[in-house]
Amino acid sequence: MRVDRPTVASHRAAILDAAGRLFRRRGIAAVPVAEVTREAGLTHGAFYGHFASKDALAVESCRTSMAQAAERWAARAEHGRALGREPIAALIEAYLTERHRDTPEEGCALAALGPEIARAGPPLADALGTGVAALASVLEREMARRDPTMTEPDRARIALAILATLTGGIVLARACRADPVRSRAALDGAARLARQAAGLPPEPP
Repeated sequence: MRVDRPTVASHRAAILDAAGRLFRRRGIAAVPVAEVTREAGLTHGAFYGHFASKDALAVESCRTSMAQAAERWAARAEHGRALGREPIAALIEAYLTERHRDTPEEGCALAALGPEIARAGPPLADALGTGVAALASVLEREMARRDPTMTEPDRARIALAILATLTGGIVLARACRADPVRSRAALDGAARLARQAAGLPPEPP
């Protein structure tokens, strides 16, 4: 039976959503296609009507997850501004949380999958690189709004420093989760360094 276009689009979106959550939770290599389709509520055979291979799914999932993350960052920055908060500070606080640490399936694909994808070749690594640029651009736009005299190279450098600190803080906090004090210190330390890189005053103790 022929499936209409809205249903095809819905099935594809369900596969991407399921893959994104499972990949972020357990890693790409550890998740078989059958588990993705089962999580999406579809048959294993239905998968190949949408993706030629698991590798193709991983590329599209990475691209989608990172684009969605950039959209969330932009929305959080705007929300922070609407509340009278400094937008980059709002992003830092929303990112470096125990909830984000403990629920990788709901969080940033860069922190969850960056180390694994960094060992992959193109096009998967390219998809991640495009996503990094999208996240950095959110930070760069906010810096340009705050200080229009800042040069583009300086904005790019600072944005990557903030991004590296945020993702590194989450990775370290997850690695130290068995030691709650050290894990919390990783989050707090990363927040201080990210604020410093962004040119923000330290939070009051």
